[in-house]
This record gives sequence, C-alpha cells and structure tokens, in this order.
Amino acid sequence: MKLKFLPVIVLILFVLGCKKDELSKELKPNFSVVSQQILAGESVVFSDLSEGQASSWSWEFEGGTPAVSELSGPTVTYNQPGTYAVSLTVKNSATTAVEKKTAYITVSYRDITADFTVATTSIKQNESITFTDKSLGMPTQWAWEFKSGATVLTSTSQNPSMIFTVPGVYTVTLTATNPKGAQTVTKTNLLTVVDITSVEANFDSDQTATYTGGSIKFNDKSIGTATAWAWTFEGASVGSSTVQNPTVSYASPGRYKVKLVASNTVKTSTIEKTAYILVVPGGSLTAFYPLNGSINDAGPSKLVSTPVGTVGFEADRTAAEGRTGIFGSTGGFIVPDNEAMNFGTGDYSVSVWVKTSTTTRGMIWQESGAKGSKDNQTWVRILNSATQVTSFSTEDEINGSSIHLNNANDGAVASMNDGAWHHIVTTRKGTLTAIYIDGVKIKEATASGIKNVSNQSPFKVGLQEGTGGYNNQYNGLMDDLIIYKKALTQAEVTALKNL
Repeated sequence: MKLKFLPVIVLILFVLGCKKDELSKELKPNFSVVSQQILAGESVVFSDLSEGQASSWSWEFEGGTPAVSELSGPTVTYNQPGTYAVSLTVKNSATTAVEKKTAYITVSYRDITADFTVATTSIKQNESITFTDKSLGMPTQWAWEFKSGATVLTSTSQNPSMIFTVPGVYTVTLTATNPKGAQTVTKTNLLTVVDITSVEANFDSDQTATYTGGSIKFNDKSIGTATAWAWTFEGASVGSSTVQNPTVSYASPGRYKVKLVASNTVKTSTIEKTAYILVVPGGSLTAFYPLNGSINDAGPSKLVSTPVGTVGFEADRTAAEGRTGIFGSTGGFIVPDNEAMNFGTGDYSVSVWVKTSTTTRGMIWQESGAKGSKDNQTWVRILNSATQVTSFSTEDEINGSSIHLNNANDGAVASMNDGAWHHIVTTRKGTLTAIYIDGVKIKEATASGIKNVSNQSPFKVGLQEGTGGYNNQYNGLMDDLIIYKKALTQAEVTALKNL
C-alpha cells in the first residue's frame, strides 16, 4: 500500500523543486518608457522589463505625480521642468533587487503663450488696479509696459498692482519668458484712467412720457467726478433741483426739455435734451402706451401687457430713438381684462399714431370680441375690405354700428397706408361715434342704441382676437396709444395731434 503512493510523492517533490529553482533565479529589475523626453504636464507610462519572477514592485518617481507606486506599469505625470531619477525595487519570497536610473526623465518647458486679464477697463486717477498673468508655458520672468502718450510705466512682477497718476488711455504690453523662449501680447487702448477733475454730464429717466399729474424720476449718469448737480425742468411743477436723482411732476401737457449741469470744484459740464419729456392730458385718462421701449402702460393704471410675438422699437416721428413700436405682422400685445380698459356702455376715446405701407388688413386695436361677429367689442382696422380702407366699429350681441371710410366718399385722407405718419382718434359719446384723422373729424354715425362693447376678453394692440385665435396682425409702426373714458372734443383732439 505504501508503494502505491510513491509516484505521487515523487511528483510533488519535483514540482516544489522546480518552483524553488524559479524563485532562486536571479531577479534583474529593469524598465522602459516610450520617450524619456517630455513636456511639462505630460504623462509617462512605465513598462516593467524585469527578469525573474517578481511578486511585487515598488517605484519611486523623483518629481513625478504620484511620487511612488506599487503597480507593475504605473502612469506618472511630470508638471515641473527638470531631469529626474526613477527607481524600481522588485521582490519575491526569495530575493529583492533594485534598479535606479538617474537623470532618466527629462521634462522640458512648453512654448510660452502670453496673456493677462484685468478686472475693469476704467478707473479713476490714483486708483490701484491689479493685472493678472494668465500666460501658459510656465513663465519665469515677466516684463510689463503701460503706455499712454509720453507716459510709460513698467513692472517685472507676475501680477502687478499699479497706480496710475496720469489720466489717459493706456495700451498694456506683457512679455512672458521661460528658459525655452518668450512671447509678447499687446492690448491696445485697454485701460482708461479718468481724470478725477473731469466731468461729462449725462442723464436718463425711468420713463420719457407721462400724464398731467404724473411724475418722472431722473437719474444722473454723468461720467467722471460730479459733486454738484443743477437741473432745469421746463414745464415741470418744480422748475429746478440740486438733488442728484430728482423726481418731478408735470401739470400741463406738452413736450419739454430737460437740462443738467454737472460740476465739481474744478470743471463743469452741461447737457440739454430738447423735447425729452412728453406729457399728455390726464383728465379721464385710463391708459397710456407711449411705446418707448416698452409695451406697458405709463398711465395712472400702470397695467402690465403680455406680448404676442415680438414688438420692436425704433425712432419716433420726432426722431427720438426707441420711442415707437414696430409691429411686423407677426407681433402685438394684449392687456388682460381690467376695469380700466372696459368701456362697457360708457363714453370713450382712443388716440393713436400709425405709419404703414401695408397692403393687407390689420387691426390697430380691439377691445374684447374674442367670439367674433356680434360679440361685445369695439375696434379700429385698416383695409377692412377693398373699399373700406379705415373702419371703426362698436358691436354687441344684437348688431353693430360701424364707420367705414373709403377713398370714393372721403378722399385720400381715408387711406392710412401711404407710408406717412397719421393721427387717428375714435370717440363714442352715447350713441354717437366719430373718427378723426390728422385732427379733422372725417365722419360720425349714430347707433340704434348704446352698444355694450366690453366683456371679459383682453384689450388687443396690433392684432385681432377671434374664434380661431389671433389674426389680422397690423404691419407697421405705432406710437402714443392713449385711452380716455370720455369723448374728446374737437379742441382736445387737435391738442393731442399737436403734441
């Protein structure tokens, strides 16, 4: 029985003997990389080439990240230029061996890319400002130049903090250098240093149109150093002010200029804006849409509108920039149902300026009327049909009363699409409706009864609401839409036209 297991024992002893021979075989550590020459920031993969049967590896990487590793083939990043040693220790249960290669990895500088930033490009004289180096390639030297005319400042700091005592517009140049080379970046007219004694008067306001009794807040926007302000308000309840940002009201309709003199102990600057403020009559006023960069109400109700599509803005009929609404046949706005816009059975007037060359039907404005014909509504539309070139309608669930102007009966004045500015005013007083064009009453009509022209639908500007949604968008310019809950007289129409 013992002889039966002898071959197995012999085999086990043979295998163990072979294993021992392998472990006793000399360990010769060695390694390699694809390239020993790299640039700062690059990585290297180390390949173990050791002879013998190693069971563990211990690497040391001078200047590398990571600095040590126990992997057989680690990846190491070198961020700083220099020449670095690499050491590998290999082990098994029988022996340990070390291989160290000095000056094995050479890390070179990258090419320089010079750049910098600054937090602001305008400061006052004698203020401090810091320039921040953003150069790539690990520069070791910096040469800055700040030049305005004959004034030249320099610095060799990486991130210099500079004080400019001489006003001017400065060009800034940075030359960044490392052992491999240099590069220069110049930013022309980068920094404006403002003379602390200079002042350039300017102002704006929260709005440029209001109504009698309404107020406007003016904002000083003077450049430089202003320590005193002298305002002059033509037509205002208070004609002058020395407050930096005054609020004033206007008692009478008109277009008024505003003047500001901004000064300090050394210098003075004056600005005057002619016809800057428009003031419309406030009696019975319910809403005012000057369309001065906004579709919202500047009247006493301060209603907020909702855009439908896009309404742009451009110069108005007085050449004031941004004070006219552009309706491009795809945009308009609505005013959600509000008592201020509900005319019901009361008297009302709507005044508006239009300029268009359109050849398609367009709704200037519409109150209510979402259900279509015989719904409560009132509106003004141009090119209503081939002959009805300008129309004003009042309707209820029973019938309507309309004024339709045409060239045959009313002459060229009936056409609103000749590319010129026209003033349209429509009024209702009891059963009597009227339409005025450019200050002249063109036609009036008497309805069979007073129409209730309002329901819970919104007020529309530049488009019509019907059972199918919005349509008949107006294509042209529109300015100064003014709504009164009274019928304007001829004199009041003329006064609006002449504002």
